Amino acid sequence: MVAGMINERSLKIFHEVANKLNMTEVADNLYISQPAVSQTIHELEKEYEVKLFDRIGKRLYLTQEGELFYQYVRRILNLFDECSKTLKEIKHSDKGRLKIGASTTIGIYILTGLIGKFRKLYPAVDVAISIENTRIIAGLILENKVDFAFVEGLITSEEITQKPFCDDELVFIIPPEHHWTQLQNLNSTMLGSEKLIMREPGSGTREIIENALRSKGVNYQVGLELGNMEAIKKAVEANLGIACLPERCVRREISDNRIKAVKFADLRISRQRKLIYHKDKYLSNLFHTFIDFCNREVL
Repeated sequence: MVAGMINERSLKIFHEVANKLNMTEVADNLYISQPAVSQTIHELEKEYEVKLFDRIGKRLYLTQEGELFYQYVRRILNLFDECSKTLKEIKHSDKGRLKIGASTTIGIYILTGLIGKFRKLYPAVDVAISIENTRIIAGLILENKVDFAFVEGLITSEEITQKPFCDDELVFIIPPEHHWTQLQNLNSTMLGSEKLIMREPGSGTREIIENALRSKGVNYQVGLELGNMEAIKKAVEANLGIACLPERCVRREISDNRIKAVKFADLRISRQRKLIYHKDKYLSNLFHTFIDFCNREVL
């Protein structure tokens, strides 16, 4: 391969091989021959004078140099895709397509309602939403599978830009017959004797709760892990334990006296939701229109 002649095609082939670690599968997916895939990898390795893959037995493994190259290739391909979409984009802010990500709580309890209102104002805008936990959403941002997202959890990638969105308070919920309802003053040490119902690992909500409890030295016990808020609320109603959830997510159940909210004198848990997007992302007029709308509407 001539120096400086690496193209989008060769980078896409490398990206697929790095993801699949199987040249035959990549060849089938891209409708090219397996020797063509091997030749492309060989030319890249020759161009940069590095080994991108270790071939051990019949399996491929990314080398350290291959891992580094993969990080840059992913960003380059994202930029290719972004450039193509941007050049084709209609410049008006009332048409187009948005691919939005959201962590579970925001997606279910906030974003779906906002999108419904937004679509009434901008019916020509096509909106797709992916709802997952924060860790998965961050991965979708890095792979350019969503344009931007709203999350609660910790984001560690330096490739992702984070902006404040809105604050949220979390409350502990208990069954109506729980003995704490008879007490006037509660403190966080009392949590050590209770079974906590938590979201799954990777959940932004769980991460914030656990960090707050550790900061107070609470030796908490996780009695049950459930994958969504509704299941957690049902489990509390069934007296399977206590939980800590965003206040806006439990208003109806508290109003119906199906659960009770309690506060601790020495513990208050709040979090800041964040708008995230890849630092290389082109921020379209439609992006700004939607974000401005959300900032006006969200409570």
